[in-house]
Amino acid sequence: MKAKTLSEVKGGYLWGILSGMTWGLDTVLIGIIMSAVPFTTSMTLIATGTFVCSFFHDGFAAMWMTLLLVVKKKIYYLIPKLKTRDGFFCILGALLGGPIGMSFYMLAIKNAGPAYTATITSCYPALGVALAFVFLKERMPLRGWFGLILCIFGVIWLSYEPSETSVSSTLYVGILCAIISAFGWALESVVCAYGMKSGDVDPEMALTIRELASFVTYGSLVVPVFCGTYEGVVDVVISNSLFWLLLTAFVGVFSYLAWYKAIDTIGASRGVSFNVTYSFWAIVFSMLFIGGEFSLKLILCCLMIIGGVVLAVGRPSEVLNENKN
Repeated sequence: MKAKTLSEVKGGYLWGILSGMTWGLDTVLIGIIMSAVPFTTSMTLIATGTFVCSFFHDGFAAMWMTLLLVVKKKIYYLIPKLKTRDGFFCILGALLGGPIGMSFYMLAIKNAGPAYTATITSCYPALGVALAFVFLKERMPLRGWFGLILCIFGVIWLSYEPSETSVSSTLYVGILCAIISAFGWALESVVCAYGMKSGDVDPEMALTIRELASFVTYGSLVVPVFCGTYEGVVDVVISNSLFWLLLTAFVGVFSYLAWYKAIDTIGASRGVSFNVTYSFWAIVFSMLFIGGEFSLKLILCCLMIIGGVVLAVGRPSEVLNENKN
């Protein structure tokens, strides 16, 4: 439900900050896991490890959320909520952001390379804001649009690495896949916000539905289609990576829960504006855990991202006035 008090708006801001921070941490932890055995030794995982990793990540995330519902004695309402209109939109959002968004993201990297893919998909917050305006009637002032664009440019500059290889014949296929991925991620925030709009499905229930739907889709469709076999799944099960994926999924599901709570209280537009800061936090955590040096480019990009988010989300009192109207 939309925030009705100033303290609830500030709480939504805090959830938004935490969503970006913890997703940056989740990204780094996944990167560390995928740079170790068995992802570097199994031929199957070398080629399709991201899909297998996503399968386990969302599966363990679904497990953590189910446990939360059990502890809070809300698990009995899960099946009935799945059959509702709001539950349907949560499932749809899960498919758009999870299997569809991530699968096309990987196809984009394969066909167009990481530089083009990162640049195009970094624009998903702007698409999210535009879609929120069309479908949710959320409005963002000109200052907010300027801040969002500034933030996106900071993310693009931070993540862009020029390709050293020649242009591939599948470049345009990859660009199309990247555009589909960006739309999938943008639509997830809008569709899930719509699913939680009535208040009948709260963020915790919505996220549980999301993770279960994504896990089932990865296991029954994505892994068989893109991997061709469950050999990679077996390789992970019998390795030490399974335990680390379990812990990393806890970080990831907390990030998603924070994002859903932010969307629910301050709207999809501001929710995605906070969430896109994950690229900044990923650099910070990468330096802490892996090592690295600060550069002028990094400092400037961080200032652009933080300044852009401040302009995009505005003052808490503005959000409260919008919700009242």
